[in-house]
Amino acid sequence: MKRADSIHGYQGGYLIGFIIIGVIVLRDILFYGSTPVFLFMISLLVAYTLLYVTEPWLSIRWRWVYFFYFPMQTVFVIALTALRPFTDISSLLYVPLCMQALRTFSRRAAAIWLIFYLTLLAITVMLGMGWLEGLALTLLDLAVGGFIISYDLHYSRTQADQAESQRLLADLQSAHRKLQEYAAQAEELAAARERNRLARELHDSVSQSIFSITLTSQSARLLLDREPAHAPKQVEHLQTMTEQALAQLRSLIAQLRPPQS
Repeated sequence: MKRADSIHGYQGGYLIGFIIIGVIVLRDILFYGSTPVFLFMISLLVAYTLLYVTEPWLSIRWRWVYFFYFPMQTVFVIALTALRPFTDISSLLYVPLCMQALRTFSRRAAAIWLIFYLTLLAITVMLGMGWLEGLALTLLDLAVGGFIISYDLHYSRTQADQAESQRLLADLQSAHRKLQEYAAQAEELAAARERNRLARELHDSVSQSIFSITLTSQSARLLLDREPAHAPKQVEHLQTMTEQALAQLRSLIAQLRPPQS
């Protein structure tokens, strides 16, 4: 037994079933309202309709309900088509059952149910109307039922395709969000790596240059006291080192600035 989540609840095929039930009720009221079996006929239709209406709700909660539902509905339809005077249009009640069987069971099991309902329809119609007229009505019911069932299958497939498209769209949106998160994380990681690189360069180059400048300035101060003649050369070297350190700082600062658009 199968029943996809996308077809839980009332679908377009159920509306067709309600229309069929409404037509049969109206036909029975107009043509059989004065017959002794009218109340019994309406009671059977009410029981059939109540089961038909509650089937989607019941099937969601109890999977075993189908072992009760289809036999009971079959009994109701057999009883309706066996009443006298013969109610030929009641045989159309097999059509909603066929649609439900196609939704509910596997392909093989559904085919068995369809053959079973077709056999019952042909037998009851031929017994009620005679061989020739019964065969003509059976063929008419087959044509109508085939068209309705084809529509219902197409509708169910469309609903399933839409649900699959929505699921794929949700997956794509989720993947897009994850990509955005990964991109943001990658950007943060790249920024952290760049900061670490600049910190290393600042330590390795500028910090060393400033340390050398400090030592050179101390040497120049000592030369001013002991060997004043050598002091200008040391001061010139100190100036060169200061300019180099300043150039390194400007280069690092330029790397920290965002690119111009």
